[in-house]
Amino acid sequence: MDDPKDWQKRMDSLQIAADETAEVMFPVLESHALDIARVFGVQDKPDADDNPFAVALGVLDKTPAAFLELAAAQRPAAVPEAYREFDRRDFYQLVKETLQLIYCVDLLTALSTFTDEGFKFFMDGFYTKKNLPISPDVPPRTIMRTLVNQASFDLSVIQHAINQRRRQLDGQAMLQGCTLSMADQLAWLAMELAIDAGYLPADTRIITYLAKSIRSRLVPYSHTLLISIPYSALHSGINPSRNYLAIPHEIGHHLYWNGTHPESKLTMRDHLLKKVGEAEIKSDDWRLHWLEEIFADAYAVVLAGPVIVLDFQDMLDDDMSDHFREDTDKHPIPEIRPFIQTQILRQLTDENGTAFYDHECKQLDKNWRNWIKKHPLKASYSLIGQAQPMLGQAILDDLAPLITVILDTLTDILPAEKEYTGMENSNDVSLLFTEFQSYEMPDDDLELVNSFLNGNATDEEEEAIMEHNTEISFWEHVTSVTHKKRDEIKTAEWMQLLRSHGWSNEGPLSDGGATTTGTGTGGTNTGSKS
Repeated sequence: MDDPKDWQKRMDSLQIAADETAEVMFPVLESHALDIARVFGVQDKPDADDNPFAVALGVLDKTPAAFLELAAAQRPAAVPEAYREFDRRDFYQLVKETLQLIYCVDLLTALSTFTDEGFKFFMDGFYTKKNLPISPDVPPRTIMRTLVNQASFDLSVIQHAINQRRRQLDGQAMLQGCTLSMADQLAWLAMELAIDAGYLPADTRIITYLAKSIRSRLVPYSHTLLISIPYSALHSGINPSRNYLAIPHEIGHHLYWNGTHPESKLTMRDHLLKKVGEAEIKSDDWRLHWLEEIFADAYAVVLAGPVIVLDFQDMLDDDMSDHFREDTDKHPIPEIRPFIQTQILRQLTDENGTAFYDHECKQLDKNWRNWIKKHPLKASYSLIGQAQPMLGQAILDDLAPLITVILDTLTDILPAEKEYTGMENSNDVSLLFTEFQSYEMPDDDLELVNSFLNGNATDEEEEAIMEHNTEISFWEHVTSVTHKKRDEIKTAEWMQLLRSHGWSNEGPLSDGGATTTGTGTGGTNTGSKS
């Protein structure tokens, strides 16, 4: 069926659902804002437009930080029982939870605006004026279905992110909220490096939510990345779970599609393609098929070091499918991918060219060979676009210039010294996990909140704590990824814009479908299909 009235009904239903979700959220946001003030003994419910931080300062005779250091018995009777023992970390979680809910509502608005603009354009071009070119193998109904499916998926994800941050009736955080608070914090720390380097806008946001597995959702209508965390990661405390180690890789995908290189002012993807061209890697070269995945791997390795490689080996060991030795076009061959990652790691050096992690790389390579009981670099592999199979070592050697281009592109964030020492004087690679899991999450990583707690925030800074996110219009997105006039873009090209180019699923373990990225080891593609 390709009835424009039916498409209109579907889109109207989605818009209603988004509006209803936002409407239901306003009381929740008011409740969180009230909780922020009640931590400090505010009794009267602030007006909806009141800033809870300013309201709290109005009742305090000391700095908020000093108040949070008081013993429970010394706090005013007006402070609810659930908040009487709130310390700095508890308060931080409440504030961050509130901010994430604000960003979720902003994201709903951005989604509605973006899809409405796109939908009206396609309805007009395909059904009313009928002035848009059509590819023979991609009918208009495929475009309409894809737009509706993408918007539906995002609406569902945002609703999950909202519901999982609700608190218990007495105001205490639930285990889901505690888990997501840590995931949000780790994700932000992993993203902050790219923001500080000027690769990503300062208003970039990350929202995590719980689902079956690690997967990121890139969206084109906001500088926001959605990352799902597996339910197996549920835990409380101040030390991270190994389940979070895939987060930096997912951020690498976001950077690939949504980043800008400060030197060339090109999008990160276009900058990389320009540089690989200068390195005489042609557009039909098999290495370019793996560019995005290797870039995401490189970002993760640069950020978190050798433990990323060990975690990837662990995930691959759990997912040894029939595709383990296959080139799926979008992903490096799983069997040799850990060697690609250690090759990246070996290129992190000091000013004298000495590798920081040579010992770790040798042990990680040995660990992988022992795990799979073979030496992948001595085996032959068939590559898409190559007439003859290639040895694993030859593949690794041919990837050297591509890896160099990627690391040159990330030069502003490359480490100047060895940052991870978990395997010092040991050949035990499991110590890398021990080192990561012993990291204590900070409770002072929001400058504006610190200013409030120390009692020296200005009125403007208090307002800025709860700032809102920005939107990207449909046409801003289209303009950023294509240089054609809108009436010159055919349906097949619109499909690429709607299913990749910043609106897609990414995951560490997934198939080689057009809307997902990962190891290419099989599994179900959860991206939108036409």
